[in-house]
Amino acid sequence: MKANDTQIRVFLEGSKQFIVPLFQREYVWDEKDIERLWKDIEETGTNYYKRNHHFFGSFVTMPTPSGASNVSEFTIVDGQQRLTTIFIILATIRERIEELEPENTIKDEIDDYYLLNKHHTQHKFKLLPTQKDRNIFFRIMEGKDVKESDDRIFQTYTFFKGKLEDIVEIEELNIIKQTILSNFSIVDIALEERDDPYLIFETLNGTGVPLTQSDLVRNYLFMKLNPKNQQESYKNIWLPLEKSIKGEKSLKIQKKAREKKMDNFMRHYLAMDGDLPTFNKIYITLKEFVDKNTINENGVIKMMEKLKRFSQYYSKFLYPKNEKEMELSIYFDKFNRLNSTTPYPLLLKLYDDYQNPNVDFYIEDLIDCLHLIETFVVRRSVCGIPVNALNTYFPRIYSSLDNSNLTDSLKEIFINGTGTQRMPDKTEFRRCLKEGNSSRQVNRYILEEIEKYPDNKEIVKLNEMQLEHIMPQTINKDWKKYLGDNWESIHNKYLESIGNLTLTGYNQEYSNKTFEEKREMKNGFRDSGLKLNRHLSQQNEWGEKQIRDRSTELAKIATNIWDF
Repeated sequence: MKANDTQIRVFLEGSKQFIVPLFQREYVWDEKDIERLWKDIEETGTNYYKRNHHFFGSFVTMPTPSGASNVSEFTIVDGQQRLTTIFIILATIRERIEELEPENTIKDEIDDYYLLNKHHTQHKFKLLPTQKDRNIFFRIMEGKDVKESDDRIFQTYTFFKGKLEDIVEIEELNIIKQTILSNFSIVDIALEERDDPYLIFETLNGTGVPLTQSDLVRNYLFMKLNPKNQQESYKNIWLPLEKSIKGEKSLKIQKKAREKKMDNFMRHYLAMDGDLPTFNKIYITLKEFVDKNTINENGVIKMMEKLKRFSQYYSKFLYPKNEKEMELSIYFDKFNRLNSTTPYPLLLKLYDDYQNPNVDFYIEDLIDCLHLIETFVVRRSVCGIPVNALNTYFPRIYSSLDNSNLTDSLKEIFINGTGTQRMPDKTEFRRCLKEGNSSRQVNRYILEEIEKYPDNKEIVKLNEMQLEHIMPQTINKDWKKYLGDNWESIHNKYLESIGNLTLTGYNQEYSNKTFEEKREMKNGFRDSGLKLNRHLSQQNEWGEKQIRDRSTELAKIATNIWDF
């Protein structure tokens, strides 16, 4: 390893090409990052003639064999986000000079020395970003029109264009350029063949935008592959894996949420054969497994292929419409609506058995297991048993199952659970429903499933309904008078009881109106198409007795739905 204090100008000059490995994450700098950089440029540029310097961090590169080419190639180990941003700034300075003085040679200097290798067609661009970023980045480097998008590179490009559009003096633009190239000092760390790039990468990962755990896993695995296998494995294994988990961009899932899904998948995958690692231990857990088992390059590829296979299962849990079998899709949607992910390590193993032609485990068996797991989760949720105990429970269940009869052995494990791992029986389940210990999400889920029972037909716009307290949460004088002297006791005891809850699309209109008003008003209980509200439309009053009677009836139905 050789470290050298230098300037960005020296780092970029010459026939060079910096390559961001295909497997590295795409450009991620946001407005906060580029605002901070612009502030540093302004502060340093203000004192430009005093030769003040700003330290811009280290750039770690490793020489790449470039064959007969006269262009020196370097793989970027660390610093790709900062380097990409510098290229974008220089391109916007060039564009602004072109707008002000098309004949000015400074723009040509920026092109020839810092952005492009004009005389090397095969190595035209001095920076090759990740595959996802190349199209828009290359258009910016060549000064071509760029379509508006939510791409981070476009956002950065637009930001700096906006900062420069009020500048009308070429000298001021030149000072900004020179500030970046000459006054921004860096440490150029050039690795040698004997150096371990990933060890250095790990050490430096405290700077810049922190990598996610799945970023670290990906980089670690790919750095164990030779360049040829890197490209093939990235295209054929990792990209499809990421697409399975993150979903299509058309789904408009926020970037952070997409990254969180990747971390969750890695976490649940690692938990299949043991304990569930904490979020900040995902990478360490996988790395220790690879190191402990001294997995070679072929072993790493096989591991990634297995990850890809399980990512396809996991995508069906995340996006139930990806599952072709309707009955399975319905169950995966149920777990989504419950926001229950703790069973996923077990579900991954069971789904793999279902997909394995050498295992006698068919769709009917998987459906039975899904029903058992759903019942276990729902009963515990209703009875307020902490879910955190299941983080270690579900990952260990599979190893205790009888492979010759997975369904019955799973049922037996649930029935025999004790303490924080127990499953409430029917009596406790009914009592908890009546007492109202559940969260709003669970209550809503239970009412939706009761509405669909027994034929399990999808109800039009059921997902647009809101949870409604028939006896309202905020009690007014009319309700106090209506409930009588014991109004406070009745309100405290029965407000969250299942018998006092229903579903409606007109929650705000109902507000804290009296029962008669809610029943008779436009879109009230009498107008409702839901079975849940037919009973309400036939009631003349609403008090303690009516709530208790309805609680008993709904609890009975719920026990039939979530039966063992």
